[in-house]
Amino acid sequence: MKSFVTVLFVVYELYLCESQGISARTPVFVLKGEDLLLNVTKDDVLQDVFSFSWKFKENLKVLTVNPGNTPNVFPDYTGRIEFLVNNFSVKLKNLQEADSGVYTAVVTKLSGEETEAAKYKIKVQDRASLPLLTVSSVSRSSPSCSFSVTCSSQDSHINSTFTCDTRTCSQEGGERSEGIPDTFLQVHLSSRSIICNHSNHVSWTSDTIIITNIQDVCPKYVPPKPDPVPIILGVFFTILILAIIGVVLWCLRMRRTRKRVIVENTVYDTAQFVAPARTQDPTDDEASAPYLSSTYAMVGPHTGPPAPTETRNTAPLESVYAQVKNTTPGP
Repeated sequence: MKSFVTVLFVVYELYLCESQGISARTPVFVLKGEDLLLNVTKDDVLQDVFSFSWKFKENLKVLTVNPGNTPNVFPDYTGRIEFLVNNFSVKLKNLQEADSGVYTAVVTKLSGEETEAAKYKIKVQDRASLPLLTVSSVSRSSPSCSFSVTCSSQDSHINSTFTCDTRTCSQEGGERSEGIPDTFLQVHLSSRSIICNHSNHVSWTSDTIIITNIQDVCPKYVPPKPDPVPIILGVFFTILILAIIGVVLWCLRMRRTRKRVIVENTVYDTAQFVAPARTQDPTDDEASAPYLSSTYAMVGPHTGPPAPTETRNTAPLESVYAQVKNTTPGP
């Protein structure tokens, strides 16, 4: 609705320009392919006229005419111009973008003086292209949904963000608009419709997204799934640490077991008596120098019953001496 009012205002300005004339500093916008009437705005200069001409960009002549004679139309405008003899106005037909520029009406008096009778700055525009309204991003959180839209044309684009719940929608920051020379983009919210307008000074077009249900724009809310990579890495490193600890404990246990087995399996040998060979004459009697043999005994731990713990009187040990003799029989 706002864009329609804007276009009506532009059309009204064009009407005023054609009716009252306009300075060269203010352009007159014309839709490509349309006609435009250029009026002479200064009637008082149309006296004592020797010749009259319309010029384009001050150096290209459109036509020239002497009062009472047929106008002379220059080749570039043959078939594209209509001259009104009664007021020296001209109608430019089927205007193209190359026809944009300044048009000047010049009156040459009988005295040789030249005077400007009218001057127009014309700008020809094509129809505004159909814009494209798209949803560029969505951020869903129960129960509302925020999303951004992009309104784009051939020349520019603008973005705007909306938030909708199950009943209403709102536009962050209000209506958005952006203009480049002679072209405008606008995004606004009307009830539950998002409208993208593309307009220039001569036309406008639009694209609309109608939100009858929040699901039209936002998918059903699904809680975000946790990233499995950190979980997998955590489980892996936990298992690895437990495995290392298990190996270390197993090694320590095996070392202690091996030491205990070595201690328990230690065997001490018992010394035995070996009779050495005699070189003496067997006739030697026992009175000969005695031959003593050494006897070794293994001393081991006490294997008898434990001694009683109560205190008892012990008699002094009595020294006993025994005679040791060689019992090895002679040959």
